[in-house]
Amino acid sequence: MPIKSAWITYSQEIFENQEENFYKTRTELKGKTLAMIEEALQEAGWEVNKINVDLPLPQISEFLSEKIDLVFNLTICVSGIYNQAFLPLLLDANNIPYLGSNSMVHSLCLDRSLSKLCLRGIGIPTPSYFIWSPKEEIPENLDFPLIVKPRFRSHQEIITSQSVVQNREELEREAQRVFLETKDEVIVEKFLTGREMMVGVWGNGKNVFPLPIMEVNVSHQVPLWDFQTKNDKGYVEDVLCPAPLEEEQKTQIEKMALRIFQELHMRDYATFKLMFSEKEGIPFFFELNSLPSLYYRHSAFPEMCNASGIDYKTMVQKLVQITEWRINNQL
Repeated sequence: MPIKSAWITYSQEIFENQEENFYKTRTELKGKTLAMIEEALQEAGWEVNKINVDLPLPQISEFLSEKIDLVFNLTICVSGIYNQAFLPLLLDANNIPYLGSNSMVHSLCLDRSLSKLCLRGIGIPTPSYFIWSPKEEIPENLDFPLIVKPRFRSHQEIITSQSVVQNREELEREAQRVFLETKDEVIVEKFLTGREMMVGVWGNGKNVFPLPIMEVNVSHQVPLWDFQTKNDKGYVEDVLCPAPLEEEQKTQIEKMALRIFQELHMRDYATFKLMFSEKEGIPFFFELNSLPSLYYRHSAFPEMCNASGIDYKTMVQKLVQITEWRINNQL
C-alpha cells in the first residue's frame, strides 16, 4: 500500500510573530506546535511535508501540482480580509482534500455581521448590534455599555478595554478610530456582563461532538478577555475547563454549539465564543471560529481536548481521522 502524503500549510511570518508573543516567558515552546503536528502525522503513517504559504501565486501553483493526499491546513493569513478563505478556495479548485471548512464558511465566520445574521436566522441568541461607517448616523437612545469591533475578524485586530464604551462621546471616538485603522465598517455590539466562555466542536454530519466548555477571565481582572490577555496568558491561565455549570446550562450551550456547526455546514472542527449573561440567564454567542488555532499549550482547542483526556498528538491524529471520514463519506 503506498504511503499517503500530507502537507502542513502555514504562514511562517504569522507563526513566528505569534509564537514570539505567546511564548515570551516560555521560549522552550517556540517551534513546538509545527514539530508536534509533523511527528503526530508521521507516527500515524503519513509522509509529511511543510510549506510556508507566504509565497507568490506561481509558487503556490507549483505546490498544488504535487501529489497531495491531505492538507493539514493552518493558514490563517494569505490575503486581505478573507485571508483564511483563500487557500481552501485554491485547494477545492484543484480537488485537494484538506482539514477544515470550505472558503464560503470561512468567509461567513470572518464577517461578524454575516455571522450574527446567521445566528439569528437559526434561533441562536447573539448580542444586539448595529453597523456603522462615517456616512451613517449613530442611532439614538442606545443602551450602554457597548463594545466597538472591526466588522471583519483578523489575527491583527486589537480589542481591548478601550473598545468598551460607556457613553456617546466615547462611542464616536472609538468608532472613528477603528474605522480609520481598518478602512472598513465597524460593528457596535451590546456589551454583556456575565461569564465569558468558549465551546469547541469536532466531527462531521451526525457524528459531531462537543468538547469540554471553557470559561475564561475567571478572575475578572479585566472587563473582557482581550488581545493582550490572550497573548500573555493564552487559554492556560485564568481559565476553567470544564467550566463549572449546572447540567441544564451545559446542555443548553452544547445544543446551541452543535446547531451552529451543523446548520452552517461547518466541517471537522470549530470553536465559538459566548457570554452567559447574568441578566438573562442564557448564553449569547458572538464569535464563530471555523479555523481554530492549534498552538501548543496556548490555544483553546488543544486545551479543551486536553481537559477531555486527549493529548496534543492524539488530537492531531483524531482531526485527520475526522477529515478522512468526511472525505470517504463525501460529506
